[in-house]
Amino acid sequence: MIAKDHNRKWFLNRRFASKMPTGDFEREMQPTNRNMNIWQLMCFSALSAPLAMVGFAVVSFVPTFYAIDMGIGLGLVGMIFMFGRFFDVFTDPLIGALSDQTRGKWGPRLPWMVVAFPGVILFAWLLLTPPQNVGPVYLFCVISGYLLFVTAFDVPYSSIGLEISPHVHERSVLAGTKAVFQIIGALGASAVPILVGVGMQASLATLATIFLVSFPAALALFLLWSPRHIGASRGARTTAWASWRNCLKQSAFRRLMFVFFTVQAANAMTVGLLVLFVRHVLQAPEMVGQMFLMLLLATALFVPLWVLLSKRIGKRHTWALAVLSCTAILLASYSIGANDVMLMRTICLGLGACMTCDAIMPTSILADIVAQDERRAGHPRAASYLALKNAASKMAFVAPMGIAFPVLGLFGFDQAGAGSSEHLGVLLFFFAGLPCVLRLAVAGFLLRKSGDFTIHAHSA
Repeated sequence: MIAKDHNRKWFLNRRFASKMPTGDFEREMQPTNRNMNIWQLMCFSALSAPLAMVGFAVVSFVPTFYAIDMGIGLGLVGMIFMFGRFFDVFTDPLIGALSDQTRGKWGPRLPWMVVAFPGVILFAWLLLTPPQNVGPVYLFCVISGYLLFVTAFDVPYSSIGLEISPHVHERSVLAGTKAVFQIIGALGASAVPILVGVGMQASLATLATIFLVSFPAALALFLLWSPRHIGASRGARTTAWASWRNCLKQSAFRRLMFVFFTVQAANAMTVGLLVLFVRHVLQAPEMVGQMFLMLLLATALFVPLWVLLSKRIGKRHTWALAVLSCTAILLASYSIGANDVMLMRTICLGLGACMTCDAIMPTSILADIVAQDERRAGHPRAASYLALKNAASKMAFVAPMGIAFPVLGLFGFDQAGAGSSEHLGVLLFFFAGLPCVLRLAVAGFLLRKSGDFTIHAHSA
């Protein structure tokens, strides 16, 4: 009886959706039942904060600490962390496919989280509180273990976020709430060195202690009060390769990956070169920390705007608006001169406001794609989809730096510094010019009919 009622509602939604002017999935299916209240949203998303706190430290503080304070050297540390990122590109899809195929009374996700949890705790502690006089072998083993166990925990956890709600708009709310907690974690990590103020080693040890307490507490909240999703499981087991192929054959997912990878690459260039831009164009190296703080704060503050706007005009058009807005903001950086601090603050606020949409919309759209495909396939695929998306994200953040930094070095940027307009022009091209070109291409794609992310019957 329940199945018949569900099918009747689905048919009526499809019938009325045929009269709508857009083919977007969020306008085809709008169930009225919400799955999560505010407390459940917070309990689910709270896990993102401690994970983001350590993740931010690993990106921002840990490489310099091991290279300089521990004396391993910049070149060797850079190679170790680069290998870790490429290692992640292969482990993400593998763990995602295995997670989808896991069978048990608790579903395909929780067993992975429970098994990976001790490893995350152990390797995060070893990474943030190393003994004295460690070498590159220690760093290689610890960072590899940390990335492996974090992937084994986070891919299943984030996959639950794709599956947990049947409500299209609630998926955007969930993605936005999760993004806010991630920003809270990043802000906490950035604030600890300022508050502790006794060196990076003590700051990292403080972060490790906070993580040791907050991560188990957040996991307890998740297990006690987050609603459970039991996905379809009638399908036969498949190989990892078959899982990836099934995901990649969906044209809607390929379109999403094209847009997501391109936007992430543009963001990687801008954020990755922000330090150099502030130092050599703004000529205010003491303002680097403040500019990152402005960017992070704007990222958190503008989450509700994009979530509400996506409900009004659709996710695809909301994302296109954010992409075009970011393009206009980046173009304003060409007018930055020495000590134009207020203009630079405004640009960082604008960048943060737009980049939060780049985080929320692809996650919410991916949840829509997963819901459509799992309904047709009859078995879980969320982790495979998410892992492929994560792999694309990590490649997007590696590839631009492999282009921008060598070219800047070829032009002798380090030697010329801020004294040459030619060299500053090269920096501006990678900071703003090329990202604007990439974003305009993405905006044009999103605004066309071909930018629709619906899985049609013939592609099932």
